[in-house]
Amino acid sequence: MLHIENERLLICALRDNDLEALKALRDCEIVYRYEPSFLLECQNSAEEALKTLQDMDLFVNRQCILGVYEKEDPNTLVGLAEFYDFKPSGKIISIGYRFHPNYWGKGIATSCVRALLRFLKNETEVQMVSAHVLPDNKASARCLIKNGFEYLISKKEDWGDGRILNADVYTLDC
Repeated sequence: MLHIENERLLICALRDNDLEALKALRDCEIVYRYEPSFLLECQNSAEEALKTLQDMDLFVNRQCILGVYEKEDPNTLVGLAEFYDFKPSGKIISIGYRFHPNYWGKGIATSCVRALLRFLKNETEVQMVSAHVLPDNKASARCLIKNGFEYLISKKEDWGDGRILNADVYTLDC
């Protein structure tokens, strides 16, 4: 299982005691106004979602969703970090993240993205990373730019519930 950390955060597999925090995150409408409806943590019951997320392996499933914890309080889930669309032969991957609003505006997303990128550079052969952001999510776009991503294109995407929305695509060459 992946274990990623930096000076501020621990990013690893979700734990059984994260169930209530996962429920609070997935039930928070303001978090998911910027997210696709088909995210794994939103499918089925929270208990089933937790088990599914715990069993994901990036190198087997080509995607995984990990818990994000502050080192100051490593027992409290503050959000989720995601690797998806991993194409080892093409050496590309996409990243995503979402945090409970109590942790917005504190630099956690920027620190999380920095840790994910360091892992990809040091532990994989990935050469390009992308992230897809709704245009209204200015904070997420700033986070990506702080981490060296560049805006590539705005395109229409299927967000899983019949909605076709414009998404801004940001990329970073590793």
